[in-house]
Amino acid sequence: MSVNILGGRAKGHALFVPHSSITRPTSVMLRRRFFDAHQDMTDIIFIDLCAGSGAMGIEALSRGAEKVYLNEQNPKVLSVLKKNKSSLKKFDIEKEVTITKSSCVDFLKNHRELDGEDTFIFFDPPYEDHALYKEVLKELKSYSNSKCIIETDRQKGIKKEVIESYDFHIRKEYKQGTSYIYILE
Repeated sequence: MSVNILGGRAKGHALFVPHSSITRPTSVMLRRRFFDAHQDMTDIIFIDLCAGSGAMGIEALSRGAEKVYLNEQNPKVLSVLKKNKSSLKKFDIEKEVTITKSSCVDFLKNHRELDGEDTFIFFDPPYEDHALYKEVLKELKSYSNSKCIIETDRQKGIKKEVIESYDFHIRKEYKQGTSYIYILE
């Protein structure tokens, strides 16, 4: 199975995807909805806290992001992520990708210098891990300048009301089936 980049310099490029029992890539339609609204990522720093295949960050990079951070803890997934970074050499954009292996909360605590108006922080953990959602939402409060983007599922994931209980306002939402991407303020 592969996931293709939808637009930009690497449009059509196929990424490797970790085994389906380990990750759940953002659906093509949901990714398309988000990037149709954010086609030009020029000068953006894009952080994917649960990167999986890296599709969201690599899509941002293909569309002009200045720097992409792909964070992943699972060693099996990390090897696929490194393979996908290496596959970007033919587009001369792989050097703008930094792969890290830490918990989402530790990444946020250790990279506060990335907080800025031109930073997008994407968080799409396993939907059932409500405790992780809450820990990350709490930590994201200290990233007051960045655009925080959360993916969840209305049936399995954390509810919109829980996100709002952390004093976030949902500025925009994109929906595909029961999955949502929320842009927070």
